[in-house]
Amino acid sequence: MKIKLIVSEEKYTAIARELIEKGFEIDDDAQLILSERNVYAHYLIGRREGELFRLVTSEISHIESFAHDVVAHSGGVEYKLSERLRRLEEILSPKDFIRISNSVIVSVSHIKSIKPALAQKFILTMSDGSRVDVTRSYYYIFKEFLGI
Repeated sequence: MKIKLIVSEEKYTAIARELIEKGFEIDDDAQLILSERNVYAHYLIGRREGELFRLVTSEISHIESFAHDVVAHSGGVEYKLSERLRRLEEILSPKDFIRISNSVIVSVSHIKSIKPALAQKFILTMSDGSRVDVTRSYYYIFKEFLGI
């Protein structure tokens, strides 16, 4: 059985060794995830043109969901992820990432500008030039998070 580990660096080696001794395989693409409370992912595994890439979370500007596809935007390039947005909310640092709609999570450090729009919405311009909307459902959560 394959397991993805999201634990602190100090504990990673010991936990990985124990799991391997018990017959588990450590794999960053595994569906089963073992995580430590208050430890967040430092990277995600993305696919692009048949290749796997290790995406450093600090370099990801935003993540979007389109039906069954979840796409991370990093450096102006799109990478398909295997995790769902709900799971990504759990494994990404809540200090660095915030959900702004049912289909988008953004990195706060990659927000270039915020433009108010009609009907309690914001339009965000990200560091890569793309634009995403903060929907009405997330409007007050977003405002409180940024203190605006």
